[in-house]
Amino acid sequence: MALSRLALAKLLRNPGRTLTRVLTLAAAVALLAAMLLFIGHSLKTMTGSATRSVAVDWQGPVSSYRAATRIASGVAAEPGILQASPVATAPFSGAEHASPAATWRSATGSILAVPQDYPTHIRTFRFLRGSLQPGEIVFDQQLAATLHVRIGDTVRLTPRPGAKPVPYRVSGVALVTAPDVLFQPLNPLAGPAPAQPPANVAILPLEAFQWTFAPELPTISAANPGAAALPGAQTGVQWQVQVQVDPAALAGSPAHALTRAGQLRNRTERTFPGQVQFVDNLSDSLTTASSDALYAETLYIMLAVPGALVALGLAYLAALGAVERDRRELALLRARGASRRQLLGIAALESALLGLLAGALGTGVALLAVHLVGSAGGIDAGRALVALGICVGLAFAGALATRVGSTLAYVRSSVTEERRSAHREGKPLWERLYLDLIALGVAGLVYWLTARTGFSAVINPDSNPTLSLSVYMFLAPALLWVSAALLLVRARGRALAWLAARAAGNRPSSWTGFLLSSASRRGSAINRGLLLVGLLLAFGVNLGVFAATYDQQARVDAQLTLGADVVVTAPPGVAAKKGLEGRLASLPGVAAVSAVDHSYAYVGPDLQDTFGIDAAKFGRATSLRDSYFLGDSAAQNLARMRSTPDGILVSRETITDYSLSLGDLVKLRVLDQPTGRFKVVPFHVVGVVQEFPSAPKDSFMVANIAYLQSVTRDQGPNVLFVKATGSPVTLAHRIGAATAQDGTSVKDIKQQTAQTVTTVDLSGISRIEEAFTVVLVAAAMGLFVAVALAERRHEFATMTALGASLREVAAFLWSEAALVLAAAFGLAALLGWLLAEMLVAMLRHVFDPPPDHLAAPWAFLGGLAGAALVGALLAAGIAVVGLRRLPLGAILREE
Repeated sequence: MALSRLALAKLLRNPGRTLTRVLTLAAAVALLAAMLLFIGHSLKTMTGSATRSVAVDWQGPVSSYRAATRIASGVAAEPGILQASPVATAPFSGAEHASPAATWRSATGSILAVPQDYPTHIRTFRFLRGSLQPGEIVFDQQLAATLHVRIGDTVRLTPRPGAKPVPYRVSGVALVTAPDVLFQPLNPLAGPAPAQPPANVAILPLEAFQWTFAPELPTISAANPGAAALPGAQTGVQWQVQVQVDPAALAGSPAHALTRAGQLRNRTERTFPGQVQFVDNLSDSLTTASSDALYAETLYIMLAVPGALVALGLAYLAALGAVERDRRELALLRARGASRRQLLGIAALESALLGLLAGALGTGVALLAVHLVGSAGGIDAGRALVALGICVGLAFAGALATRVGSTLAYVRSSVTEERRSAHREGKPLWERLYLDLIALGVAGLVYWLTARTGFSAVINPDSNPTLSLSVYMFLAPALLWVSAALLLVRARGRALAWLAARAAGNRPSSWTGFLLSSASRRGSAINRGLLLVGLLLAFGVNLGVFAATYDQQARVDAQLTLGADVVVTAPPGVAAKKGLEGRLASLPGVAAVSAVDHSYAYVGPDLQDTFGIDAAKFGRATSLRDSYFLGDSAAQNLARMRSTPDGILVSRETITDYSLSLGDLVKLRVLDQPTGRFKVVPFHVVGVVQEFPSAPKDSFMVANIAYLQSVTRDQGPNVLFVKATGSPVTLAHRIGAATAQDGTSVKDIKQQTAQTVTTVDLSGISRIEEAFTVVLVAAAMGLFVAVALAERRHEFATMTALGASLREVAAFLWSEAALVLAAAFGLAALLGWLLAEMLVAMLRHVFDPPPDHLAAPWAFLGGLAGAALVGALLAAGIAVVGLRRLPLGAILREE
């Protein structure tokens, strides 16, 4: 109890010093707490985005209508299941709408049969007009336009050639938003597979389908999923159970949600042994999100932890201001009989009180920072309490390390020795072993190996994915941080002292020479300021440059993934019939428009994305880099396409797999839309492409849109690329309003940027860290000046007593601050750039395409330098006021 009172009294006796230590500790732990809170929110957001992007979580093929309804009813009762519905898909050979004016017919298509409550939580289509009524039919927008039907009309559907047509009354028109998922081949062993979506889709109530349409078609057995393996070639009824998992059961990080989703699926399949196995679309999406989350955690740690560790050094700098006074107090306590254990106990209690105050303050600052960047939505009371506990623990550890470090040195020596004003210390072990130079050499070697051989992170997307890092991953920047800090400690300001001494001369005669001569004798003290200010500035430069480069590549990656500034996806035939390309080109803010026909074709057994483009206009609506192509430039490849009607650009992977060369004939199987059958079509290879706007990253092909449409006989392009003259977001809203009645989907590059690299979003954490860095740099300069004043108070008092003016005394402070700032700027520019270069090199494989150069955020860097300068000026001004109030007599009487 006495020790507690003594520790509390010691803190209250020096409120200014205590407040400074609390604030510095709070700033350091607040940065770490903000990072932890932001990571937790980001991972939760990534999980939500991944689950929302899945149209149907599970699809389980079954053998009959009765099995589908029975199993769906049982699955719906399982915990963690939001909805389970019996569903069927089937082909039809034609549709006919006869009216007094004319008769309209359509080609083959597919039927989706669902129960009445299907759209409750499974949203694979949305109604444009009407609704799904018992015994009536709903047509997809394109098929409704082909048949010229309205609600109330009667349409006759033919199940198969030679079968009797079945009449249905039209009750609505819908837009099917996920046809590639709904009509994909269901093979639980193979998992989700790409599918050529049908051009014509009709929706029937499940019960009406079972009694009026299904009897005319064979059933695809659940034991023979290969019967529906060819997209567009389904010949029978595919009964299935579609399941939507409750998002509330998938809380937490994507990895946790992936594990939980796998457990739910396994439990459900175990409940119905031998009756159903699911194609798991949800786990496929969560696996990708888990990989992104692992990158996010690694990036956040690499960017935030060094700054927080350097910030903890501010607490050490704050403690140095009264180190001599502490030493004398400890010596006095020992002289009065205090044991070493009691001295350590006082230090621990003092640190606990500081840790509690700093931890609480740091947690509040962290919560405020996360709230200001819009990431506080998922932080509940439990997470806030965990953050508080971590902050208090870290603040206690930081305060104890600073306090006990000096205490241990003092309690090991005698009382008489502690009362001396000078002490001799030996070299630490790391300095004798030259660990700083070893770390620097290893960092350089690792970076050289990484840049030369391209070592990178490897994702293992098993049931619980982990990030398998090569031995070299992130070792170079970490060792560079360590070596830079240790080298500065080893130097002890000798280089600055030598330069100052050379500039001052042997016998300085000017005032500037006196100031430089004084600084040359305080190399160790100046080095402390350089160590913290320089490393904080280097952290800020590293953070700003890397974040700017990351944002730059996110925009490039977004355009490559999306395709253009704005991309409009239209139902089949709508773009051609409604003249969307011309309509969009006439809108304000549109620089260029190019139509694209996205379909699929088989190269041997491989189904690949195929893009039909107008080679003459495509480059105006999007960006094509020469690096996207192998061998020749983008202009040369497009020129060959224009001169070769059946020319095709083939991805590098396909060129390698099938041993193709320029000019080779390649025969593809494409879907003939009117008949619904695949046919063989010749193409000639005119180029090799490794990247292409909106194309996948592995295998794809690019052909001339006119030739592709002539062989597929489809109804026109289904995608429009739009280049904006101004804001893509504004243009996207304008296009959405102009095409709202056409069933289009409009995306802009800003939406896509939030979903790429680089699904990892650095904007929030970088803004938090940049703000902390600016504040910490200013605080570090202020603390350096304050500590210098505390260390030299006896010297300054003596100078004042001998007749020196206040202005002359203050010059000794600001001259040292100027030296620290100049050296810190040089150190930050070199070390910060090297660290950013290393991080970009480590993550070069993440960027698609890799960055050509680092991006420099000049506004932030200028603000960072300005904060350091302002902090130094304010501290110097406050120091001048403090000099006026120095009790000269009391100071000169001190021993």
